[in-house]
Amino acid sequence: MRIEELVILRTDGLTTVSFHPRLTMLAGLESRDRIELVDTVHRAMHGADTATELHYQDEYGRSLVVRRSGGRRRVSTAQRGAAGALPLPGPADLPRITHIKATDLGIRVDGNGDPVEVPSVPTIVERLIGWMGRARNAGGRGQSSLAVLDEPLRGLDPKAMSDVLDAIERLSDMVQIVYLTSDATIAGWAERVARDGRVALLGVPVLTR
Repeated sequence: MRIEELVILRTDGLTTVSFHPRLTMLAGLESRDRIELVDTVHRAMHGADTATELHYQDEYGRSLVVRRSGGRRRVSTAQRGAAGALPLPGPADLPRITHIKATDLGIRVDGNGDPVEVPSVPTIVERLIGWMGRARNAGGRGQSSLAVLDEPLRGLDPKAMSDVLDAIERLSDMVQIVYLTSDATIAGWAERVARDGRVALLGVPVLTR
């Protein structure tokens, strides 16, 4: 399962966030922005309001849309043929989020963002592999979920951060990842890697409706 687009219907137009099939880096997001984005994606996945649409591709290669219409969540596809003739996903089959934070990797920081406890790079990578394994089977019918990494590398020095980011890029072969950050060092890494198309680097989306 791959998330393709999040469409937000605002009063002054549309905001469309397009996701890379492997790794999307959303840079410049402060804590409130990250909370709002995760909540918006979650609500779109469940067709919770009429202001959002989620476009995704299922395991049959169908491009599906989740939206709310007539007071109900609806899943639709414009495709026809053998794949289009398959039953549309039910509630248990819709996309899901695996939300991963620094504490899930054993990283602890104080209120100022200064490191209190930072495991070694191999330990962090090992924990990431475990989380990606869970995300790979967390969706309906054992499909993969969307792994959202919510500023998980706070407190790491630049060299350690780069090493873990390289590992995350490799792990995006296993599951689709969205990385949310306000860190300029991480944005710089993403800008370099994005040049060969391995990741997509995006700015702060306009979520206000």
